[in-house]
Amino acid sequence: MGKSADSGGLTADHVLYRVAKSDEINDGGMLGGLVPVCTLPIVAGLIPQNRYNDVNELLGSMSMQGKGIRMTRTMSLQSAGFLALIFLSAATPVLADDCTYLSAFRQAIQNKDIQAAKGLEAKIAVDAVCGPLTNRVRLQRVLLETATAETLLERPGREAEREALLTSAAEPGLFWGASLAIGDLRFSQRRFVDATRAYEQAIDIANNRALTPTPAEASIVKRMYSRAAQARLLAANEESSGASYVQVAKGDRGEVAGMYSINTRGPTPESIPVPINFETASAKMTAIGEQAAEELAAAIKAQQPTEVTIVGHADERGSDSYNMGLSEKRARAVKDYLTSHGVNAVIKVVAKGKRDALQIEDSSGMSKEDIWALNRRVEWRRSSGQE
Repeated sequence: MGKSADSGGLTADHVLYRVAKSDEINDGGMLGGLVPVCTLPIVAGLIPQNRYNDVNELLGSMSMQGKGIRMTRTMSLQSAGFLALIFLSAATPVLADDCTYLSAFRQAIQNKDIQAAKGLEAKIAVDAVCGPLTNRVRLQRVLLETATAETLLERPGREAEREALLTSAAEPGLFWGASLAIGDLRFSQRRFVDATRAYEQAIDIANNRALTPTPAEASIVKRMYSRAAQARLLAANEESSGASYVQVAKGDRGEVAGMYSINTRGPTPESIPVPINFETASAKMTAIGEQAAEELAAAIKAQQPTEVTIVGHADERGSDSYNMGLSEKRARAVKDYLTSHGVNAVIKVVAKGKRDALQIEDSSGMSKEDIWALNRRVEWRRSSGQE
């Protein structure tokens, strides 16, 4: 790519790119396409000079601030709403000059040749000189895969191709957008266990300052938590076949993470739905329900809030008075379980019956039974005093 009228003489290595629109993609070429959005001088001032090739930080800054930047297209990633902006090979560390593979890797990224980029990435990873650049290089490849997959979202017949790209992009656990996208795909495929794990990976990446120096937008963080909770409830739905309990993610030291984490960098959910299931018309927990209650007790004891509230909900079936009574009995059963398993916090109980349905922003692909399962829930509320 040569100089352009607004490039200030910079080469392609210093240009911010976005995903090409469908009418800008050449079907005869490589998958997808990247279109220059702005050049380095426009970006200057948003991010410290020595952090330009931290792509997650750049993405966060663009989506949060957008100062002086021409926002030309927002990636959907099935309503994720984050910007698909890729900053290619700018201001690499001193070691970059000595890495013999870096120039070829940059060219592969510019050519959108993912297989060539992967091959060079593998060589960089085992090279004594290039090795320290591995994660930065890998992140550029991950972003290219994510962006390319997005261009295939509305292209019939390319579903398997898109799935393979997102699977590869999410695997290193470097970019929350890739994990969120594969979570959405797994959710749409009704693979709720896998969806839960993908969404929780997105949450943990977004909460990790080293991987995401600039926080993701609050609306996206809220969506991660909401969708993770929904996928986990549906995975545990014992009125459907193949119900499975999904443990919450764990941190490096074995602490609960993911949707149970208190180390959030965005909005912390006020209520966390928990798949504490009960036998029909009863306050007796099922086997999955006991697993969920046991893990909840361990999380509360580890995080030591001064107060928690257990909220019981019911689905729309049955009368209002019946559901209020049943949801209160179930919430009290959870309180009794927590108390008997060593939780010392003050535990309050609230019954909602069927009066407070779960807010579901996107119910596409869900059956009535799915909606019932999401509404037939227990919620855990932590006191604000622990933060």
